[in-house]
Amino acid sequence: MPTSYAVLDSGILLATVQTETYTEQARTLINQLDEQQVQMIAPVLLRYECVAVARKWVYRELTTLEKAKIALNILLNYPVTTVLDDSLLNRAYQLATELDRPTAYDAHYLAVAERYQCDFWTADERLYNAVKGKFTRISWIGNIKA
Repeated sequence: MPTSYAVLDSGILLATVQTETYTEQARTLINQLDEQQVQMIAPVLLRYECVAVARKWVYRELTTLEKAKIALNILLNYPVTTVLDDSLLNRAYQLATELDRPTAYDAHYLAVAERYQCDFWTADERLYNAVKGKFTRISWIGNIKA
């Protein structure tokens, strides 16, 4: 069993399979976590987000159907432990309220990080800027030197 955990949002994993602004930083982070034997963990929502975005890439003609299928296969096979239970759902709602977030999607990641007392890495700079003063375990991928 790993001694430490890190929560990663879907944006970080997605950046590893489709070239984006922070692709190198995302790959660096995942390699560092692997070397340090840190277990990646996330709400089950992560898997749905990966499927949704892979489909969006094809629809917007950012990639081919075949490449999206390959990328999705890689994403769904990342060694990420996913978490889902009613207490997590309730805590995500509570955090979204406390942090004055318009939706509770991102708060699910925060709730997992809080539960496992670990860092939450996000590719969402707006989320990072909005909650960093109130949720100190949040880190933004853009701060990694690749």
